[in-house]
Amino acid sequence: MASKKILLTVMPPTWPNTPPIGLGYLQSFLEQKGIDADLTDFNHRCFTLSDDQLQKDWRVSCNTFLEENVLSLMRQNYYEKFHDAIEKMLSYDVVGFSCFKSNFYTTLSMAVLLKSKKKTLKIVFGGPEVSRQFFKTDGGFNNVILQTADFLIVGEGEIPLYQYLTGRTAHRKIAIFEQLQDLTDLSFPRYTGIDLNAYPRKHTIPLQFSRGCIRRCNFCSERLLYKNFRTRSVSSIIEEIRYHKTNNGTQCFVFYDSLINADLKKLDALCGSIIDHFGAVRWEAQIAIRKDMDKGLMKKMKQSGCYSLFVGLESASNTILTKMNKGFTTDDALKFFNALHQANLFFGVSIMVGYPAETDEDFQNTLDFIVLHKDIIPQVAQINPFTYYDGTSADETADYRVNPIALKRMEILVREIKKHKIKHTNAFIGNLIEK
Repeated sequence: MASKKILLTVMPPTWPNTPPIGLGYLQSFLEQKGIDADLTDFNHRCFTLSDDQLQKDWRVSCNTFLEENVLSLMRQNYYEKFHDAIEKMLSYDVVGFSCFKSNFYTTLSMAVLLKSKKKTLKIVFGGPEVSRQFFKTDGGFNNVILQTADFLIVGEGEIPLYQYLTGRTAHRKIAIFEQLQDLTDLSFPRYTGIDLNAYPRKHTIPLQFSRGCIRRCNFCSERLLYKNFRTRSVSSIIEEIRYHKTNNGTQCFVFYDSLINADLKKLDALCGSIIDHFGAVRWEAQIAIRKDMDKGLMKKMKQSGCYSLFVGLESASNTILTKMNKGFTTDDALKFFNALHQANLFFGVSIMVGYPAETDEDFQNTLDFIVLHKDIIPQVAQINPFTYYDGTSADETADYRVNPIALKRMEILVREIKKHKIKHTNAFIGNLIEK
């Protein structure tokens, strides 16, 4: 099958601002193995066709109306371009779809349509939503998925996709967490065939220094995407930064790691190498609260060009932090925030309310913490009620859909941070709530 025409794509709607890093990795990995694969961001193409209002709706997370109707809107308003896109997909022998919760309905619909027009077409599903469906069905998947996809990839995609394309998986339909042992020799994405500067967030590229997470927060579905934690080499990241700065005029880099500071020694080496090679580059990332992270490293992060960090505080009740298995206390968090503040590193915190067994006192502790330390915490970056994700160990019965207290507490928290004029990101207030 290696000689077949292969397309990697992602359907709408997903986040439109930057290119699809997962597909970029798959394309580069296959190329490294001698297999050519085309990459088309169908999500981005549809986004750029849309009017201002639809583009605004596109950026609303969990917009279920758009998720269910975007294909019909595209077909209705841009029939010729939509038809051309389908014909292009039909020219391939294998189409691999990157599946997210937001685009899974359209992905299934498109796959069924393509199969009805070309029975020999092979369909591969991978991405976070395939893993979620795996956990949701205890590994069985539902009949629609099984009948539509020729191959399903749960977890990391490089090895399973390569094996499928080279005919080594004829005896099975599902690959389950077949990962690379390490990421040392992993080729970084070049996004061949994509105009990187056509994206809304211009001159910005996503990076991935590591895969997996060292923490085991009970509510987090992201930790389910990989079975263990691995990092790329520092030299590879430097090469990737240089490549995109030189070839694409890239000015900003967004790390998609679960935690940029999971390995403190490697983060220190990365920051030092950025300083040595470039002086500084603008970069942002997610970071964990760690009491063993020293101020010297934070200063080096700032010197290397870090301009924004996202911190998952979630609660300021020690009782709830323990139930979440966050791995730190409120005292640890405050010391960490003070150190970031002293290093002049901008950051925003995420808050979750209504976690299973959260009491009024627990909630009040969180609210008081945010208000009391508003001069140290630059921004509340995200506020959401507890949302249950399949495969996690948190209590499903506390999900905001059946727990009105969670929504009420979110309203109170939002009202209070506005009252105290605490900087916050409106777009990420309740962004996990289905609209």
